[in-house]
Amino acid sequence: MKIELKYSFLISIIFTVAISTMFYLSYVIFSNIIREDMKNEYLSSISGIVIGLKNNFNSINETNFNERFGNGGKGYYYILDENGNVVFHSDKTKVGINILEDAKLSDLWEYMKKNEKGVYEYVYENEKRYVAFSKFNFNAFTYYFAHAVKESELFSGLRKSRNTLIFILIIFIVIVYILSFVISKAIGKEFKKQIKTIEEFTTNVSSYIAENSSAASEIESVANNTQTNVEKLDELIQNFSSSVEEGRSELNATLMNMKEFFSNIQSMNQMTLKIAEFINNLSSLNDKIKDISDTVSILSINSSIETSKENIDKEGISKIADLINELATDARNTSRNSENVLKEIENSITSNVLLSEKISKELVNVENSLDSISQVVENFAENVDSLTGFSHTTRLSMNEVLEGIKQTSEALSEIKVNLDKLLNLAKIAED
Repeated sequence: MKIELKYSFLISIIFTVAISTMFYLSYVIFSNIIREDMKNEYLSSISGIVIGLKNNFNSINETNFNERFGNGGKGYYYILDENGNVVFHSDKTKVGINILEDAKLSDLWEYMKKNEKGVYEYVYENEKRYVAFSKFNFNAFTYYFAHAVKESELFSGLRKSRNTLIFILIIFIVIVYILSFVISKAIGKEFKKQIKTIEEFTTNVSSYIAENSSAASEIESVANNTQTNVEKLDELIQNFSSSVEEGRSELNATLMNMKEFFSNIQSMNQMTLKIAEFINNLSSLNDKIKDISDTVSILSINSSIETSKENIDKEGISKIADLINELATDARNTSRNSENVLKEIENSITSNVLLSEKISKELVNVENSLDSISQVVENFAENVDSLTGFSHTTRLSMNEVLEGIKQTSEALSEIKVNLDKLLNLAKIAED
């Protein structure tokens, strides 16, 4: 079915339902108004007849009643007494029947007894009927004048009006269908343009999504490889960090040993300075010994001089002087040898002290260098820790990026499926 026919059919259905509803409501309202008017007019005519019956009821007999009310019109007339018996009837065969026992119209009889006049709706002999009645009194007796008519007879004019309205409605529906076809044809042209635009759009978007889907797959593959490499890098950095931490511990231990070694060297320098001071003291002592030797030599000379005098034991003193002279000579020689040795030791110690001072200065520089190395190692370890944290963060970020790429790929696939559905719907609508 073409789209014009679809739209014309749809528009005609909408207008048909709307117009039918309008016609139906109008007919119901109109028919109810007409029914009430006809009922009132119907009751008024019965009330007018009753006024004439009150004045001349004795003159009515069965023949007169049949001639007057049995003219073959719509419905039939009858008169009931206060017991519900039919006194007069336009159909002679029904005179004498009772409304309760024979007609079984107890509800109608109860309504008539309660009301002076009115119109009552009931079902008799499987047909819906209306009866208009009016109560009147004559010679101390109560009578009910009534006229009963079938609904189809009473409202036959409404039925004709309804049929006429239905015919008009059918003609109007046909006109509406023709107009809707013309309108839908005009709308269909624009709609086809829109459908073609939608088809072109969905085709372009689908191809674009297909291209991006393949690109997303490649990106996902690259992201997977990157994630694997990042995980390996993170593992290597973790191992490297562990190695750096072990190296830092060993380097700190080495630096502590070297510092302790430098401290021992400084202690040795101090001990060397003390030895030098002790040797200086020995040198002073050697000078004193030398002075004593010189004094002893002088005494030995003086003793020799004294031995040359008279009245003295020259031989004993001479021997003492010789011994003293020999002792002084040995002491002098020993002092000289000791002085030479002390000078050599002092020269060596002086060289050692100078070398120790130089070494101490170098040790200070080395110690500062070791402190700098230790600081560099600490900074390097901190940088390695930062690199480890960055690697871990990068791995987590890559996991999130990979998850985002997967979600994007799934979303693109879902969009493509929906666009394919939209394209199929557009083709179906175009057909």
